[in-house]
Amino acid sequence: MEDNPFSGIKTYDSYRHILELFLFATVVCVALSVGALVLFNKVLKLGVADISVWPFIQGVVYTVICLQVLKDRGVDFKAAWQDWDAKAGSDALNALKYFVGYLLIIGAMLGLVMLAIRVSGLTEAVLVRRIGGGSQPAAAIQAVMVASRLEFALQLFSMCILAPIGEELFFRRIIYTTLRKKMSFLRALFAASVLFAVAHGAASLLVFPVSLLLCYVYEKERRLPVNIMLHGLINLLVAFVKVT
Repeated sequence: MEDNPFSGIKTYDSYRHILELFLFATVVCVALSVGALVLFNKVLKLGVADISVWPFIQGVVYTVICLQVLKDRGVDFKAAWQDWDAKAGSDALNALKYFVGYLLIIGAMLGLVMLAIRVSGLTEAVLVRRIGGGSQPAAAIQAVMVASRLEFALQLFSMCILAPIGEELFFRRIIYTTLRKKMSFLRALFAASVLFAVAHGAASLLVFPVSLLLCYVYEKERRLPVNIMLHGLINLLVAFVKVT
């Protein structure tokens, strides 16, 4: 029987632990986001958009929780950082390679969407809304751009840097790795992607395929920096599409 490639990686050792971690992180993210929005908009009257708050808080919460979990399990952060630094160039090239593959997948999916529009007779806007998209996120980003360059810069930082770091630590390094140590690749791929999709609420159907790709990349490369950079590029592309 082939050895599990994740058997030597330090992480949780039970399904119960990752379920508790997921529920705890979700509750904390929701509570802090609601509290921040009440403070900024009701008390301080700043008019901060929801989309500026959630990615930032989610990224911070996921990162802090995961660093504590990994510290408790004896991960050597200094050695990990030295490894990341030494292989930064090759990791960046791998991330770009997979990003090109992602673009090809998106192109194929757009072709299927256009075919579905022709066959079903639905308009593009109606079809997008039915699969979990719509104009609200784009309108929110455009409103942020008009209202405050600083807020827009913070949103880009949250979406393209902070959220990828936090989500890759949380969903790939902790959740996927724990699942993968106990089950086959396909089962771990599906289970981790379901949790990732659930965490994204209304956009779950759109982010589920992204999680499949990110889990596949982590399975193949087992390099978290590759995943973080790829995730950041994908989010940057999404932000660009939504404001154009």
